[in-house]
Amino acid sequence: MASIPLPVALGVVAAVVLLELLRRIAMVQRDVRRLAISEARFRAIVQNSTDAILIVDPDGELRYVTPSADSLFGETKRRSLFALTHPEDGAVAERFLQQVRRSTGMPVVEEWRMRRPDGSWLWIENTGTNLLLEPTVSGIVVNARDVSERHSLEAQLTHQAYHDELTRLANRALFLNRVTRAVGRRGHEVHPAAVLFLDLDDFKKVNDSLGHAVGDELLVAAAARLTSFVRPGDTIARLGGDEFAILLEGAVDPQSVTNIAGRIAEGLRAPFRVSGRDVFVSVSIGIADVSHGDTPDDVVRNADLAMYFAKARAKGRFVVYERQMHARVMERLELEADLRRAVDRASFFVEYQPIVHLTSGLMYGAEALLRWRHPERGLVPPSEFVALAEDTGLIVPLSRVVLREACERATEWRSRQRRDRKLRLSVNLSPRHFQESTVVEDVREALARSGLPSPMLTLEITESVLMQEGAVTLDKLRALKSLGLQLALDDFGTGYSSLGYLQRFPIDILKIDRTFVEPIGSLGVDPAIARAIVALGRSLHIETIAEGIERPEQREGLLSLGCSLGQGFLFAQSMSAEAFVAIMVDTPRSLSIVQMYAPSPGSASIVS
Repeated sequence: MASIPLPVALGVVAAVVLLELLRRIAMVQRDVRRLAISEARFRAIVQNSTDAILIVDPDGELRYVTPSADSLFGETKRRSLFALTHPEDGAVAERFLQQVRRSTGMPVVEEWRMRRPDGSWLWIENTGTNLLLEPTVSGIVVNARDVSERHSLEAQLTHQAYHDELTRLANRALFLNRVTRAVGRRGHEVHPAAVLFLDLDDFKKVNDSLGHAVGDELLVAAAARLTSFVRPGDTIARLGGDEFAILLEGAVDPQSVTNIAGRIAEGLRAPFRVSGRDVFVSVSIGIADVSHGDTPDDVVRNADLAMYFAKARAKGRFVVYERQMHARVMERLELEADLRRAVDRASFFVEYQPIVHLTSGLMYGAEALLRWRHPERGLVPPSEFVALAEDTGLIVPLSRVVLREACERATEWRSRQRRDRKLRLSVNLSPRHFQESTVVEDVREALARSGLPSPMLTLEITESVLMQEGAVTLDKLRALKSLGLQLALDDFGTGYSSLGYLQRFPIDILKIDRTFVEPIGSLGVDPAIARAIVALGRSLHIETIAEGIERPEQREGLLSLGCSLGQGFLFAQSMSAEAFVAIMVDTPRSLSIVQMYAPSPGSASIVS
């Protein structure tokens, strides 16, 4: 093969080198153009991003920010990340930077407050990425996103979860949380914290008579008034309905707690102005210390028990929890269970106490009285089970039984008594039974089934029935009167006595409570209330019957006051229907029940 001349060979090599150089130059130019396009795209994306992007050095100094960062935080040149951070959140920002510096590519997320141009604060979600070793960045990239709206919503939901919507007070969940903390601190304080459990007395009457809207206004007003009686650091909560609770913390001695409870009880007696009218309520308060070993639920339960005892004693009072209260409540629960079983097993019976003419001692009639013979306890006093039956609603079926049986017995009396006697039957109508829509029909049915003439029946109601007022109460009383019977107001003077009741409602008889009869005949005692009741009855042409007469001087004193009818141990204790019939038949007209059946001194009996 012929050899290529050297000059030609060198020219070929030069051409090849030149072509390779040109190719490489073209590749570099293409890469530069691609990089420029990429950088332009990146810059466009970054600068138009709604999130703020900051590049900071390891100490938090700002090296680069996007326009959106300037819009969010204001002028950021030559400033540090900490200059934008809320003073209380500096530790969070420092922890964030430390975690990002230690990270190996994984982003770190933290939230804290950062300043706006107007000086207000935003909640910012910061996502940091460690690009300190990336030559083109050499910094920490922080992507900042405004999450204030989310934080506001979370705060609102948290507030709703732990606060009562109506009163804005703490709710049960938050209150138990605060009590839990107080229990945890119990061992470190000289004086324990204390819980007050409050229940508005007669609040149901406000709801029933004035409506739930007025009831809600009253709750809001009561909540506002409660805050004025406690210290700023104490917790007031609405637990539900008309129940409130207060946690007193920070070296509160027992005397301070009872002083606060006394101020609250007194302060809530003042009228509340709601819907243009004055509304009166009182509050019953139970007090319990946060004691060692108690759980938060124990503390609240103890205060609740004490409140129950306060309400049972008298409304508008406070009672301090004692350990034996729990045993007494358990006893009441057992009695309630026994009471329910007794209703199903017909363990109740009716006794009758004679009502007599005070002048002669001859019988005027009898009051039917409910009795309960417990299989283990024997005779249970009415004072122990009647209120319980009323609270549980069991009094309604019991009341129907007493009404039917008493009317049937009275019909038997009519067939066996002499023509010159027309004995009247008195039956107690419980407030709970009166509220039933069937009460008028229940009475009508008892009269129809027994055949007892309605004028021989007297229904005894309490003043609490009249307190309900309203057209419904008046209509029921008028409907009962239309049956031809009489209405007696029992225990007159012990409740909400008002002349207006006697003028508004069709009352025929006033029964003077035994508490006003007791002092009659005692030396140096003026029976002013009994005298006033008898005088009131006389002026309104209403008959009066005195209860609980036990001594001859009481009978004589009542006669001097003008009261002509009465009942009590002086004449006879309550007795079975058979015993009553025997007295009714065997007592000659010339011989009074006092002479025939006066109990011997010291004889035991269950009082009505």
